[in-house]
Amino acid sequence: MSERRLLRNLPTKLLALGIALLIWFALAGGRRERISERGYTIPLAVVNVPRGMVVASALPVSLQVRLRGPFSALRALDPAKLEAVIDLRGASAGERTWRLGAEDVNVPPEVEVLSISPAELRVGLDTAAEKRVPIRPAIVGKPAPGYRVAGVSADPPTALLTGAESSLARLSAATTDAIPVDGHSATLVIPATALAEAPGVRVREGQVVVVTITIEPDGSRPTPAVTPARAGR
Repeated sequence: MSERRLLRNLPTKLLALGIALLIWFALAGGRRERISERGYTIPLAVVNVPRGMVVASALPVSLQVRLRGPFSALRALDPAKLEAVIDLRGASAGERTWRLGAEDVNVPPEVEVLSISPAELRVGLDTAAEKRVPIRPAIVGKPAPGYRVAGVSADPPTALLTGAESSLARLSAATTDAIPVDGHSATLVIPATALAEAPGVRVREGQVVVVTITIEPDGSRPTPAVTPARAGR
């Protein structure tokens, strides 16, 4: 009678035994696997910026983290899918020191965050604003000897900037990427990019400009001597 009970539902019992053995081997294998440490460069993300506000401070694009965990887990990590996150939900205007912790890095449960560098960042929030300013092309170098830059103009002549109100207040103009004029002796018409060199500020309108640089003789070039015609005899 006991033998019949033992054989009853035998396939189901064998399946359960197999599953139990697989789980045991998996857990035992995890315990035997060596633990490793590895450093990664991961991007920094800022999320949940309050409506009507912008980040006014210069923040690093990426951070250095050191992780600890099973060798296979670290080897399988894709650094491009890791990130450190600053969550500004509920933050108010002003500047504060933000300390990043292990909970701010999206790693699998079996991986431990040992360190983050830098671990502290100054994060400033300011009211979002707009401002229209003139574009002043950045001319570098000198024309050919005997020539000078007689005039510079940009089309469009102004750019609309958007960003932190405090940063915009300090800007009186937008510049462009450097435009060299070395050795030129004729007028140049060159496309350029308008730039707003301030944290938390970007060019909203007028980013692509056409710069006209008028180059003309500076008057220092000697005038060729004219030999008077001799009267015929």
